[in-house]
Amino acid sequence: MKQFLASVIVNGNEVQFVKEGGHYFIHWGEAGKVKAIQKLTTPTGRKPSQNSAHKKFLEAIKATQYLKFSRL
Repeated sequence: MKQFLASVIVNGNEVQFVKEGGHYFIHWGEAGKVKAIQKLTTPTGRKPSQNSAHKKFLEAIKATQYLKFSRL
């Protein structure tokens, strides 16, 4: 079951924090249109803790200030 935990729009870009099947994901893209999905893992490939996943989501929000998703 997919749970949307948080969503932020920065400069027309949207970042969503999603939990599905016990794993955390970050969905990136233009507002309302997901372009990329990133599965969050530890450096060894395991599931991160909730706090660690939340910190990566906050880092993704900061990164979207410098990214621009657009149509090709």
